[in-house]
Amino acid sequence: MAEDRMIADELNRYWDRFSQTPIARAFQKELPEFRRWLEDMGPKLLLARAKDAAAKGNPVAKDYVVDYAMGMLKRGGERVLVNMFAAWLVERKVVSQYYLIRNKLVAGGESIATWLRTLRGLNKA
Repeated sequence: MAEDRMIADELNRYWDRFSQTPIARAFQKELPEFRRWLEDMGPKLLLARAKDAAAKGNPVAKDYVVDYAMGMLKRGGERVLVNMFAAWLVERKVVSQYYLIRNKLVAGGESIATWLRTLRGLNKA
C-alpha cells in the first residue's frame, strides 16, 4: 500500500537519531532485526495505534487514520521509535519493562504498555 510506504519512509527519516538514543546503544545487536521488522510491521503498528485512538473517540484519528499516524511520527520523532523498540524488546522477552524504566532507557511505562497492547493486538489478528 502507498500509505504503508509513506509511513515506512517517515520512520526511516528518524532512524539515525533513534540509533543514537540510550536504548538503541544498549541493545545495539538487536537493531538489525528490529529494522527488518520495522519495515513490515512499523506502518501496521502505527495505523493500529491510530485506529485505537479513533475507537476511543478521537475524531481526527477516525476520519484521517494515515494523517494521524504520520502526525504521531512528526510530533514524536525518534521517541516513537524508542517506544516501539522498547515494546518490541519486551514482547520478544529480551528485557523487561521494569528494567527499561529502572535504567532510564525509556521515560515511563505507560507508553510502552500502550505500544505493547497494540502490538499484541496485531499479533493476535
